[in-house]
Amino acid sequence: MPDFSSIIGVSPAIREVTSLLERVVQNPEISVLIYGETGTGKEIAARAIHDNSATGDELFVEVNCAAIPEHLLESELFGYEKGAYTGAERTKRGLFELADGGTLLLDEIGYMSLGLQAKLLKAVEEKTFRRLGGEKEVQVKVRIIASTNIDLSVVMSERKFREDLFYRLNEIPLTMPPLREREDDVILLSESFIEEFAKQYNLQPRTLSETSKELLRQYHWPGNVRELRNAIKRSMIMHDAEVLSPEMIPVSIRSTNSLAKQHWNSNQLVIEVPDEGVTFEEVEKQVIDHTLKLTNWNKNKAARMLKISRPRLLRKIEKYDLEPVTQEV
Repeated sequence: MPDFSSIIGVSPAIREVTSLLERVVQNPEISVLIYGETGTGKEIAARAIHDNSATGDELFVEVNCAAIPEHLLESELFGYEKGAYTGAERTKRGLFELADGGTLLLDEIGYMSLGLQAKLLKAVEEKTFRRLGGEKEVQVKVRIIASTNIDLSVVMSERKFREDLFYRLNEIPLTMPPLREREDDVILLSESFIEEFAKQYNLQPRTLSETSKELLRQYHWPGNVRELRNAIKRSMIMHDAEVLSPEMIPVSIRSTNSLAKQHWNSNQLVIEVPDEGVTFEEVEKQVIDHTLKLTNWNKNKAARMLKISRPRLLRKIEKYDLEPVTQEV
């Protein structure tokens, strides 16, 4: 039976992914194109395909097509012969050869140049290619998985991506859902990350308070699973408490502006008081911060709602070093 335990989740969206993966791993000759926003786990899905398809020590080889300049990417993929260009002092095998018998992941394929796409098409279709400066055809047997965080149909309409290559790679399309569509999985993922970091950094076990869980569920997660993982890691490193309460969650996640994009009652402010207590100044700071966000930083309106003068509100803003939160995209 396939093992997809690396893909954590019970949401309908994730169950659909694992159901498709079960079919994919049974057909090692099929190319797969994985779609998904940054941080949704495209590489994890690709590795799951490889791990459940490989029969021995075959390699999983990954190349980020957006991170390597075009003139270097070709030699990375196909290798080169000794003397092919100045500085080529020896023959070097490319990633296609290294992945022979295994899997080659072409990450962020949408950023590859048209010229290189033509050469890639031949290699994908025929499983043969020539090294730079070479005359001999090199044959390989490799499963091709490509991934992208952009809409390739748009890129094709702009004539920046070859249709023939798209249809060759897109034999089986797989979409990794964004975390905002996986509300049922947020706490499962969080608890998995807590366990992971407790072992990695030799920390005591932690739990999330109920208010923290609700906060995490309601946030819209523009950075997806990667953002959640980083948030849990930061909270555990920066705080020693056994229970992770809302004030220990990164401020960008606690901001009302972020939460308002979900079905969240933005008129309600919940302040969880930990066992060790909380200062009145901290409560006052949170109330003022919440009111300013609720009014989109309209200071006159916020002062009226708080029933204090505008000059007094300005002094409080300065005292607590408050400032508008700009949401990162």
